[in-house]
Amino acid sequence: MEPVSRRSLLRGGLATAALAATGLPVLSGCSNTTAGTSNAKTTQKSAAALLPTYRKYAQVKPDLVGTDLILDGFLSYPDKPVRAIEETPGDGKTVTFMTNIPGAIPPTEDRNSFWQTLNKRIGSPLEISMASNDEYPEKFATRIAGDDLPDVINIPPATAQLPGLLQAKCQDLTEHLAGDAVLKYPFLANLPAEAWKGCIYNGAIWGIPIPRGMARTALPLYREDLLAAKGIKDPAPSNFQEFLDLCKELTDAKSRRWAWASAPTNYVKQMLDIPYLWKQEGGKFTSANESEQMKTALESVRKLVAAGVVNPDAFGSGASQQKQWFNGGIVCFVLDSFVAWNQFYADNTAGDAFAVNMLDVPGFDGGEGTPWLGLALNNITAFNKDNEHSTETLLKLADWMSASFGTEEYLFRKYGLPGSHYTMQGSDPIPSRTGVTETGIGLQYFGDAPMALYLAGKPDVVRKQYAIQQKITPRLIKDASYGLYSDTKDRKSGQIDGVLNDLATQIILGRKPVSDWDEGVKVWLSNGGEAIRGELEKSYAEAAKNAGTK
Repeated sequence: MEPVSRRSLLRGGLATAALAATGLPVLSGCSNTTAGTSNAKTTQKSAAALLPTYRKYAQVKPDLVGTDLILDGFLSYPDKPVRAIEETPGDGKTVTFMTNIPGAIPPTEDRNSFWQTLNKRIGSPLEISMASNDEYPEKFATRIAGDDLPDVINIPPATAQLPGLLQAKCQDLTEHLAGDAVLKYPFLANLPAEAWKGCIYNGAIWGIPIPRGMARTALPLYREDLLAAKGIKDPAPSNFQEFLDLCKELTDAKSRRWAWASAPTNYVKQMLDIPYLWKQEGGKFTSANESEQMKTALESVRKLVAAGVVNPDAFGSGASQQKQWFNGGIVCFVLDSFVAWNQFYADNTAGDAFAVNMLDVPGFDGGEGTPWLGLALNNITAFNKDNEHSTETLLKLADWMSASFGTEEYLFRKYGLPGSHYTMQGSDPIPSRTGVTETGIGLQYFGDAPMALYLAGKPDVVRKQYAIQQKITPRLIKDASYGLYSDTKDRKSGQIDGVLNDLATQIILGRKPVSDWDEGVKVWLSNGGEAIRGELEKSYAEAAKNAGTK
């Protein structure tokens, strides 16, 4: 995914207004692990006490075995996919679902053979209200304001006043999923604990996580074929200066080729051991913005821009345009994730020579940098409190949607029907254009399995992905604010972060001095950053207290 646009919903304005319009409870400083406004049966239960039992699905054996962080790798699709769920999960009644769609809007059900077959297989007609990534925030907020929510709802994790929305409008799933109760749904039990932490608020489980984690970890992807053409194999700069030299070597502005699609600010931050959003020590939180190394990072990125190694159109372009530059060979590097790595092959326009790899992060002055672990979940799938289905039916559907890689259910869900939507190359499904179009109905946001490392017909790509994950895993750092709730963060971070990010851009472009950063951070703190810190610290303390008394 695929993230929903931050333009409106994730900046809090539309969703906050919608909550107010419906009279939903507007909570302040409410921890996702505290019981302040929860019902009696979940009072004083910590997130740790509520976590569903993790049981990895073991019926499909990977070629490259993963860990709790490293993704399982498959060099080919299992030639005899396991039929994991014999029972039809639906109840025969229409299930309504609202979601965003990262690609083009697919054909409607009456013109979509995949969708029609899906309805038969799950035993309930699935009625999907979908919108593009950019349009979804406004549509979501409008449906909240109109009290017009479907049975199943794709809720972005940064939704403003999220605990209030979940408690007022969504089913409490605690008794169905907490602890060993989840084992009734083996593919929900297969979801990692870190993802579930983002679904627990006020002592209750309010939804199903759509897991990401390592899949969303972003480092420089590079065009291995373009570097090889210049005699560069296995690039491994050992510090920032060597990285800058490599970028200069790869840039030829006269031939319209640059090293970078955008200024790699976050990559340089990782060289300098700057926290991923928030750092926690002894219950005290520090924003990455406050790091002593931030000015060094900005000054260093300004050197990259001044050296001409970043496409000059980068600051007026979006992610889609930058991906096109990468596929077209206009740039050699783009900062992106393992999900994007596979997508670049799907979108490849360069022919058989096209090859992608990922660059590790060195320490700024030598040694090793600290890569940032991607956010554990993509979205929360919640059930409307007023839907007409049993909770068990909707959980069975979510479980079916979450069936693991290597199962027959996964093969159908992701690829469709053989002949119509894909052809077989050995045991690997190769999607057709019709398959890509018709299967893109957003099922991955109803329920999804942890990502597996796999690319049909390209086992070498899987080996590269597995190798870099093994290399970076011991050094990964997480956002310390994940799983903690700050009302100010959800309402104001889009606005105050936007102002500070604009200042960073002006510094990087050489239009303002690096010394302006200090004053910018002071303003950021006074306009909401300090309040966010206080709420995170309070939430962390409450979580620690509850964990000690569970």
